[in-house]
Amino acid sequence: MSCAQRTHRPAGAAASGCPGPPGTRRGRGRTRGVHLGTVHPKDLPPAPFDVGIGLTYTGLTTDGVTAQLTVTPALHQPAGIVHGGVWCAVVESMSSVSAFLWLSANGGGNVVGVNNSTDFLRAVTEGTVYGVSEPVHRGRLQQLWQVSIRDEADRLIARGQVRLQNLPERE
Repeated sequence: MSCAQRTHRPAGAAASGCPGPPGTRRGRGRTRGVHLGTVHPKDLPPAPFDVGIGLTYTGLTTDGVTAQLTVTPALHQPAGIVHGGVWCAVVESMSSVSAFLWLSANGGGNVVGVNNSTDFLRAVTEGTVYGVSEPVHRGRLQQLWQVSIRDEADRLIARGQVRLQNLPERE
């Protein structure tokens, strides 16, 4: 399959074996500060789980993503606050998208989460929350991403990090 025929990736992402956009570097994954511009959130195929909980991506780059989530009663635990698993899921999803975008720009492949550690810092019952991801480590075999989730008053609600394994692209 030629590079031009590989269309299943987000705009600007390089397929394995194909050169990336000008200014990017393939190889051992040690590129820092690679900027491909932004991938428009509409170019990212929706993940059914993210859609199910209402997670919407508002910004996508190889250096991190932003997203928002409107809190609904469907996300509450019996005590009437957002279930902690929701915060874990948001951290996992945002880290996975971030890691995939970076890996796609630096040689291609897929990523899978291997560890998720999320702290719940403040209870939320309603409103909109906002997530921001940032890289801690991006290497040849693994990546580590941190996600902070804040409420409308900019208070830190939850913070977590996910370690992901970089996998070669399947032919």
